Amino acid sequence: MSDPLASRVVTGSAYSIAGSLLTWAMGATRLVLLTRFLLPADVGVAAQAMLFVGLAVRMQTMGLHDAFLQHRAPDEGLQRTYFTLRLLLLAAALAILLLITPWLVAFYPDMRGLSALIAAFAAVEALRLFPAVQSSFIARNLGFRRLAAADVAASAAMTIVAPTLAWLGYGPWALVGEAASGVVARLLVTWHWWPKLGWNTEAAAHFWRFGKALWSNSTLLYLLDNIDDFWVGLTLGRDPLGLYARAYEFAGYPRRVVAAPLLDIFVPTYARLQDDPQRLARAFFRATSLMVRSGFLFALLFISSAPHLIALINPAWLPMVPTLQLMLIYTLLDPLQAGAANLLIATGEPQRVSRARLAQVLFFVPMLLLGARLGGINGVALALNGMAALGAWLLFRAVRGRIRYSSRALWWWPTVAAVASGAALGALPLAWPTSNDGAMLAAKWVVGTLIYVGILWATEREALMRGGQMIWTLMRGRRDG
Repeated sequence: MSDPLASRVVTGSAYSIAGSLLTWAMGATRLVLLTRFLLPADVGVAAQAMLFVGLAVRMQTMGLHDAFLQHRAPDEGLQRTYFTLRLLLLAAALAILLLITPWLVAFYPDMRGLSALIAAFAAVEALRLFPAVQSSFIARNLGFRRLAAADVAASAAMTIVAPTLAWLGYGPWALVGEAASGVVARLLVTWHWWPKLGWNTEAAAHFWRFGKALWSNSTLLYLLDNIDDFWVGLTLGRDPLGLYARAYEFAGYPRRVVAAPLLDIFVPTYARLQDDPQRLARAFFRATSLMVRSGFLFALLFISSAPHLIALINPAWLPMVPTLQLMLIYTLLDPLQAGAANLLIATGEPQRVSRARLAQVLFFVPMLLLGARLGGINGVALALNGMAALGAWLLFRAVRGRIRYSSRALWWWPTVAAVASGAALGALPLAWPTSNDGAMLAAKWVVGTLIYVGILWATEREALMRGGQMIWTLMRGRRDG
């Protein structure tokens, strides 16, 4: 008997990963060009504006997207209520933000143009509501091909618009153009449902019941992700914030290759499998296993090659290299904790995620203050790593209470491969000293990849081959192996 859901998920994974590779390539190109044409001051003031707008948007979401995905039988009434709630809450949040903007910018006297940038990014977020709603409906129906196409179209538009504006000298406004062009492109691809206002009391009650616990989790998560940027901008200033924000963006690219599309795919999948513990455990293990194996490899390669990469792009950004290397540890751990949180949310246990987020906040705030005081942006990055490690431990422990899987199979061989590859990369400059950054960058990537992949192939070959055969069978619509 065939498994249509499994086939759709695996096929969707293929589309999402293929789309992710394209968007990653275009995004990496865009990041390099923007880093070449922009200064830390440009990135710093734009990052500060995006932080304020992002907080306003986060405060009004109330977990509505996840509540919609979790609903077992969404109908037209639910869709209209979902859109109406998001529209009203977003309008209120952005109106409040614009009213208090004069008070906010008074705390940042070195950030010229911050008020105008806040207004511009707020307008982009107002427009973003429409493709966001369309994407929620598509994700609920497992329309992964269309979502992947939207990602590719948005990335292509941003890659054309943002570097062009930066090259023409528009400074931080190039980043406004980047955000706006991506939203417009995504809207054109995802549009299929004409927005209609409506209200269904029962549907609204569902969103409130599910969303009130998820709202606290969402808000805490946003604060965890961004309180460091707020503090760096407030206490260390515009240029350190630019270096810190750009280091975070560089560090985030490895996770976008595999982790981001898998996280998008498996939220609705977990919701559909919430009453089938065995298949739920299998889906979680497969997604997490791939994130662990790919995450270890990319973190290892980028940590070792970061000095050479930044020197080739623009030596003016070299002060961010130590921060970037520390950030790569965080971006390895973050998608893992996000995957565990997604499973708990999709199976109706958002309160367990909220408790973990609260523990992270209580840990992170004092460590952030101490780290910034003692080590600047590098101290902040260390505090961030500790917070991510705590969250991963708490959330994986909660998942273990919901499903069963082998921790040793998940972690052991990727860890061994990473340690062996790291030792070889550390010895490479001693065995082959060279001042050519391009040559050393290429050598580290080749050596690190060969050793890491070789160890995994030697130790997990049969499992990898069985997994490959299963994926091929499912994609052809045959029996689930």
